[in-house]
This record gives sequence, C-alpha cells and structure tokens, in this order.
Amino acid sequence: MTVGEEVTPPPAWLDEARPRLRPGVVVGPGLTKGTSTVHFVADGETGAYLQVGPREAFLMSRLDGTRSLTEIGAEYAGRFGKRLAAEHWGQLLGLLGSRALLEPADPAQLDLLREKAEAARGSEGRSALLWRMPIPRATDLVPPAARRFGWLLNPVVAVPLTLAGLAVGVLVGLNWATLYAAIEQGPARWPLTLAGIAITWVMIALHELGHGVACHRYGGRPTQIGLMWRFPLVAFYCKVDDVVTFRTTRHRVATSFAGVYVNLAALPPIGALWLWGPQAGWVHSLAASLLLFGTVAIFFNLLPVLQLDGYHMLEHATSTVHLQSEAARFTAAFLRRGPAGVSGYPRRARWIYAGYAVLAAAVLGPAIFLLVRLWFGTLAGLWGPAAAALILIAEAAAVAAFLTWAVRRRRSAAR
Repeated sequence: MTVGEEVTPPPAWLDEARPRLRPGVVVGPGLTKGTSTVHFVADGETGAYLQVGPREAFLMSRLDGTRSLTEIGAEYAGRFGKRLAAEHWGQLLGLLGSRALLEPADPAQLDLLREKAEAARGSEGRSALLWRMPIPRATDLVPPAARRFGWLLNPVVAVPLTLAGLAVGVLVGLNWATLYAAIEQGPARWPLTLAGIAITWVMIALHELGHGVACHRYGGRPTQIGLMWRFPLVAFYCKVDDVVTFRTTRHRVATSFAGVYVNLAALPPIGALWLWGPQAGWVHSLAASLLLFGTVAIFFNLLPVLQLDGYHMLEHATSTVHLQSEAARFTAAFLRRGPAGVSGYPRRARWIYAGYAVLAAAVLGPAIFLLVRLWFGTLAGLWGPAAAALILIAEAAAVAAFLTWAVRRRRSAAR
C-alpha cells in the first residue's frame, strides 16, 4: 500500500451475516488422495455428497450460525495466511446455496437434490463385471438391528469374540485335512450342499447387515442394501458411504471390519458343534464344511490387495481415498521418471503408496506365479507344453487388452 492510498473497508454484510449449515450436513475429515487432501461433505437429508478441499472444509466447518464471516475470515487468515475477499465469500456461499446446504433451504430444491442423488446411486457401479440391484426398504432393517445387537460392537464384547474367532480359524488351518475328510466321507452329499449354500447366504446377509449396523452406531446410515453381481459371483452388498465423514479413524476401520467380525463371531459356535456335537453324519459334515468355507472367506476378505473389507480397513486406517488406484498411479510415475516423478507427493503419501505397492507385489506376485504354474501344468497335461505356452500367451494378451480398455474407460468417465 502506498502513502495516501485509500483502504476499501470490507462490506458491512461480512460483519452481519452468520450463515449456518443445515443440521444434517456433515463435513468429513481430511483424506489423502494422490498429491492432495480432500474432504467429503454428506447431506443426510438428501443423500447427496460433495468433495471439497481443505480450505473449503475449514470454512464450512465454522458456519454454525454463531460466528460472523469476518470472524471466520480472521480464523482463516491465521490458518492459511491469507484473507478472503468479499467476492470469495460470495462464490462459496453461492456454491453452498446451489446445493441447499445452508439454512433455510427451499423444500422443492431439497426434493430435486434428493432425486438426483438417488438417480446417481442407481446408475453407479453398473458394468458387465459389476451390477447392483438395491432391495427396496432393506435399509429400514438397520436401525432396529442396531438397537438390539449394537452392544456386540462394544470393545469389551467385540475384542474377546474376535480373538475367539481367530483362534478357531487357526485351528481350522491346522486341521484342514481332518475337516476335509469329514466332508468327503459324510453321507447325503446333496442335502449337505443345499444346507451349506443356504447357511452361507444367511451369513453373507448378516455380514452386510453388520456393516450397516456399525455405520448406524457411529452416526451414519447405509444408503443401499441389495444384491450385487461381481463377476463371477452374486452376493449381498451394503453401501455405507457415510463412513468417509466419520471423524474417528477407529470408527471408519470398525465399520469396514464389522462384516468380518460377524463371520469371526460365528466360528466358535460352529467349532463347538464340530467338537462336541455328533461325531458322524451330515451334521458333523455340515459343521466341517462351514468351518472350512468360513475360514477361507475370512482370509480372502482380509486380504488388502482385493477390494474387500481388508482393503477398505487399510484405506481407512491410512486415511486415504482410492488407495489402490492412487498407489498404481504413484508407482507408474516412479517407474517413468524415478524420484522426480513423485516429488509432488507429500512425504506421508509417498510412504503410504510405496508401502502399498510393495505389499501388493509381495502378495499378488507369488499368487499369480503359482496360478500360472498350476494352469500351465493342467494345459500341458492335456495338449502338451507348446500348446500350453501358446494358450497362456493368448490369455495374457487378452487380459492386457481388457485392462487397457478398462483403464481408458475409467479415465474417460472421470473426464
């Protein structure tokens, strides 16, 4: 400022305005996404979500109706070293108003946003390999289930049950041959198979309901419960989108773990039936099959390289978004340009993405090698080594082409 230059005072409305977010609007914590930090804003009344940066989240979290924009602007300057001009406030308030996030909101606008959010949820996740079919009013089951069984999520109860389930899982692994023999030697194979399938479907449903109950317990609500086609399986699913707004890391991790917790809690009574129930017949064989399948399902669900519960637990534990795809992008940048290619990443993000890339390689590398070796041996036994090698090359080319197409389609959709 030069001598004699007039300073334009801030508009009076900055001292007078005290805007307030609607009660159902929640601003989530900062989550790492590539080189940036993002916050998710959830509107519980319309079911809509908004992704914003740290500066916008800072301002929105202070719109409580008690502080003026001038007071919030002073806090903002102390945090970010820059004052907001009146036009910047106008842009922010215009954005929030267009999404009906401020009080008072127009009921007609809320209805329109609610319809748009519902349509967006209905159209996402639909492809040849993934298809979701929501079950109408299935989410209404969650609040009463949370009232009756929410106490099972109390750490005093959950920790012993989890440890007991893990102990049974270890015993299953140590006695795998014995359990498998009980299935092979058991009578009435078809009734056993049908009973196993029916109980398995019930356990999958309870697994997904567990996610919904945990989400409800920690202040969110599931947006969908239904059936999902994920090649090559059909299973239940539960969308708990509100988890990204939970302020506590423990609550986010617990919500993702709740499904596996249900499966772990089921293992001890089934193990008791195996040990102290009838030692022959279809009940004994059924208990063996449930123990084997249940343990395998828990193991695969906890693998952090598959986009199942274990992956989401790791994602929430590290406070990241799209951990797998961002780690792949980080690795590709490093392979292309070395350290210079990832210099724009914060130090914490570099450690997380590099660690996940190493973990994925350590798990998937041996698994792919063993799978290819087994498949090659099978093909070689049928048609000879030369034909087996040609088939593997053709399959590798087909997989590479499919992955290339999937990546390009995802980038196009993102644009």
